[in-house]
Amino acid sequence: ASDVYKRQIMKRGKTMKKLGIRLLALTLLATVTTGCASSKQENTWDKIKEKKEIVIGTEGTFAPFSYHDDNDNLVGYDVEVSRALAKELGVKVKFVEVKWDSLIAGLDSDKYDLVTNQVAITAERKKKYDFSIPHTYSYPAIITKKDNTEITKMSDIKGRKFSQTGSSNFSKIVEKYKGEIVATNDWNENVSLVEQGRVDGTVNDTLAYYDLVNKKPGTDLKIAAQGKEVSEQAFIFNKGQDDLKKNVDKALKSLKKSGKLAEISNKYFKTDVSHK
Repeated sequence: ASDVYKRQIMKRGKTMKKLGIRLLALTLLATVTTGCASSKQENTWDKIKEKKEIVIGTEGTFAPFSYHDDNDNLVGYDVEVSRALAKELGVKVKFVEVKWDSLIAGLDSDKYDLVTNQVAITAERKKKYDFSIPHTYSYPAIITKKDNTEITKMSDIKGRKFSQTGSSNFSKIVEKYKGEIVATNDWNENVSLVEQGRVDGTVNDTLAYYDLVNKKPGTDLKIAAQGKEVSEQAFIFNKGQDDLKKNVDKALKSLKKSGKLAEISNKYFKTDVSHK
């Protein structure tokens, strides 16, 4: 009986030794994996400096922010701000064009270092990603014909017809103020109905109006009223890239101070949207 007991003890000892080795291996693997992930995040800015290139994801089909001109060159407000940012950082810029539906998700697979595409800073996005300081500010606005004197504030929406696209946030504003929605397919149709006098106005982003004025200086439309809810747009990147954020923020502050952002803004909107 004693020999059997000894063999059982020895067998248990060997089993515990194997378990110990396995646990040690798993611990080491976890440590290495965590170290690699941490290093990957910490070294993003170092990688940019080493390659002297920053890779930026953008849509390329979103005028006037990121789109192709008649010569198929990638242009737009966000594109020019990105080029100015890269120059300020002392690196070249490479753009990767991705459809909006998967643009931000591309950060997760490291397709690029950051994204620019008029991405609004929201509480939901901030749970997973980091943002630079804003480079664009916009507000909801009521757009009417210039001779309209009846609409001067947001509450004047009540009981009036507004051309709106789908279930956008701007449609929700019209609903909030108890206006009547005339459904449309896009911004151009919204504007057309206002110009034709078939609706009283449309609610949209101030940036959309500024772009319209830039393209059609003789437009018969105006901003009749503007909401107070500011929307802030910025560069977006993965969390943990503190050095990247610090340097991007520093560069943007410099571009604002020098007037470069205002210069780019005036080119596309005839006004400065880089400040509140």
